[in-house]
Amino acid sequence: MKRRLLHTDENLLLLLRQSNAQAFEEIYNRYWSKLYSQAYKRLKFRDSTEEVIQELFADLWERRADLRITSSLEAYLRTAVKYLVINYFQREEVRHRYLAYYEQNNDPETSCTEEELAFNELENVLQQHVAYLPPQSKKVYELSRQHHLTIPEIAQQLNISEKTAENHLGRALRALRSSLREYVSVFVLFIFS
Repeated sequence: MKRRLLHTDENLLLLLRQSNAQAFEEIYNRYWSKLYSQAYKRLKFRDSTEEVIQELFADLWERRADLRITSSLEAYLRTAVKYLVINYFQREEVRHRYLAYYEQNNDPETSCTEEELAFNELENVLQQHVAYLPPQSKKVYELSRQHHLTIPEIAQQLNISEKTAENHLGRALRALRSSLREYVSVFVLFIFS
């Protein structure tokens, strides 16, 4: 308890900007449950909530040197969760529109439509980009997305800390999101045109 009193949010931020992993861990431990609860109230699913929270903390670590927080740390983190939840719903809306369009326009008599070809091409591009991820990030990504394991399960299976697993998954998702952004835009335009 004394340790927490010694580290105010301002001190933790200062240490975090200096890449102090213990400061990051203390911020994580101090705010994880509050932020998880906030996100879960909106998302209602454990996996989605974990994805949002891991993205938040991975981004916090990645941007640690450039952080400029003008409000309290807790207010900053809560606002970040709010926007990550909004982004999550926007991505889900696009996915649902695509699926609805696909189901409505999918002719069961046609074995290989243009949409299927485009989707398969996008899937191939995704797999190519996954292959270029750093080995540990690739393992964590595959366990999360293909085997549907949670962060604690991944950490246990790979014998790493949950924070490390979370950082690897966040790094993989950011890299894939960045590299696939142009493909997804073209794909969505193709499908809905």
